[in-house]
Amino acid sequence: MASQPTYTEAQLEAYLQRVEYKPSTQNASLVQDVHQRIQTDALGALADLQRRHLAAVPWGNSELHYSQHHTISLNPHNLYEKMVERRRDGYCMENSGLFFIVLRSLGFLVYATGGRVSHAAAKGVDNGLYLSFGHMILIVIIDGAKYMVDVGFGNNGATAPLPLQEGATAIRMAPAEMRLVRESIAEFTDKTQKIWIYQTRYDAESKWQPMFCFNDVEFLPQDFAVMNFAVSQTRTSWFTQTFVCMQMIPDADGQQIIGQCVMSGREVKRRVRGQMEILQVLHTEEDRIKALAKYFNVHLRSSEIEGIRGLVSELR
Repeated sequence: MASQPTYTEAQLEAYLQRVEYKPSTQNASLVQDVHQRIQTDALGALADLQRRHLAAVPWGNSELHYSQHHTISLNPHNLYEKMVERRRDGYCMENSGLFFIVLRSLGFLVYATGGRVSHAAAKGVDNGLYLSFGHMILIVIIDGAKYMVDVGFGNNGATAPLPLQEGATAIRMAPAEMRLVRESIAEFTDKTQKIWIYQTRYDAESKWQPMFCFNDVEFLPQDFAVMNFAVSQTRTSWFTQTFVCMQMIPDADGQQIIGQCVMSGREVKRRVRGQMEILQVLHTEEDRIKALAKYFNVHLRSSEIEGIRGLVSELR
């Protein structure tokens, strides 16, 4: 059996500091505190870690635009260096890839699977269609029950573990809700095939919109290597054309997600409890570089900044 990558206790301690984990004891290390919480309330510990990761590690694709190589590495050490040590952003398979190894290292029974993003999420058209496999979802098993965990979907991503149960509904970011349904999709030939569909809606009066679909079959690192290459290198991929950065905003106690800060196009916006405001309009690359540092604590090196010159995503 191939060995599964894990992080050392020192690396886990640094990760927990990165996500501003709050220990329940004063004498134990952060890692020891998490282990104690897992023993008494594994689901609560998982939900807390997911929420803190979302609020601390930005979701974005900066390395495809601000680098000299314009590639994405899923190597566990590269993920750790980039998002923990450098405090940079990461897109789907980076954020979830890092969180996957952290959870495994802490002792959770967890595996990854692949998902298809809907046209509703990718193109704003709810036609029942989906893109090819391009999203990573984590499945965590606690006391025999499976939970979907996601820290890499961006604006409409899940903010808490969702049990793999038909119609399992929860508050995503009040007043927005999220749920899982098990249905067939339009492009399936055999309509008896049912898969999980993650849906969201803005409030109780809105229509449910599909975000992505997935099954609970385990995907392997070599599967994500192919997916990552397609998403990060295909000319038609949205990620290679447009730069974006997003981070969730927690409440004062860190107990729930109440909003998000988004940099997209020439604007930085903040939405809290359903109310949106424009924080800054970006006119130049210098504006965007300073805004990344100000709003997302992402600090780029000179060589990385030079990497966007000549790309379609450069602000001119």
